[in-house]
Amino acid sequence: MNILAFGEVMLRFTVADRMMLEQSDQLTMSTVGTGVNLLSSLAHFGYETSMLTVLPDNPIGKKAAADVRKLGISDKNILYRGKNLGSFFVELGQGARPQRVTYQDRLSSSFCLMNADDYDFEKALIGVDMVHICGIALSLNRQTRKAALHLAEVAHERHKTVCFDFNYRMSLNEDNNHETMKKRYQKILPFVDIAFGSRRDLTDLLDYQVDDETKLYQKFCQDYQINFFAGSKRNFIDNRKYFEGFLFHHDKIYRSAAKELNILDRIGSGDAFASGILTGLIEKWDFEDILEFAIANSVLAQASMNDSPIFSKADVFHYIDTDGKNDLIR
Repeated sequence: MNILAFGEVMLRFTVADRMMLEQSDQLTMSTVGTGVNLLSSLAHFGYETSMLTVLPDNPIGKKAAADVRKLGISDKNILYRGKNLGSFFVELGQGARPQRVTYQDRLSSSFCLMNADDYDFEKALIGVDMVHICGIALSLNRQTRKAALHLAEVAHERHKTVCFDFNYRMSLNEDNNHETMKKRYQKILPFVDIAFGSRRDLTDLLDYQVDDETKLYQKFCQDYQINFFAGSKRNFIDNRKYFEGFLFHHDKIYRSAAKELNILDRIGSGDAFASGILTGLIEKWDFEDILEFAIANSVLAQASMNDSPIFSKADVFHYIDTDGKNDLIR
């Protein structure tokens, strides 16, 4: 199985020792992004992966590419143009203080400035079985939006499995009205086979007015010929945090059990869940087993630092088999 992901690669700067940015002069740098996070997990599960993106043609871009390779992701489809890489700062949460992310000007990044017509999508798709596209590309600018849509069309025409993550961010759409964003998503969804999102994406973004959850997902999947629709959410029970997910297929919702969270770093939790779902679908597991694996992978990811999961299948199965109660592996 060979998986290609299209999306932005970013530099993450994490403030040391759970301090606030204003308090600290020390930062840890890592290379992340939805595609990187997803592919890192899938690479560690044993699949061939490659990233289609644009990095700056300077030492920063070369550093990012080296990090991608270290995660087990092929850089053969990475292009080098421009000078800038999008970045953000992370202040880890503690107690009542939530985790906080502060973005720098990502619209001047090489990825955002890349001319959509300069990608060779046909070449990138050679030997690829599955393509993942992040919905954030629909929010950044005209070029990223055009590129994401064209890749989805080409992949669909060549009978590749197209995965799409809604990944809608209010902060990236302050200058876009509701109808504009709705039309952008409606344009790409007809080419999608596997979608990741939430009930709120369907009701608040796509304006579905269906109260019954099964009928809501059924209507969405029928309208766009979506084969699988999956998502995750957080719950609070007795002041404790829990994580759970669902998978909708052929008019039926499958749900996971809720797993308690002990969060070190929650960024990338959705990507870890998505990679777990894709793994189960690739391996043709029972849907209950797929969800259990996806939730376990995400719970483990949130108990570790950085966005990109690096757990093996054995690690995830060990967590499942021990119900997370084994705190020492010798």
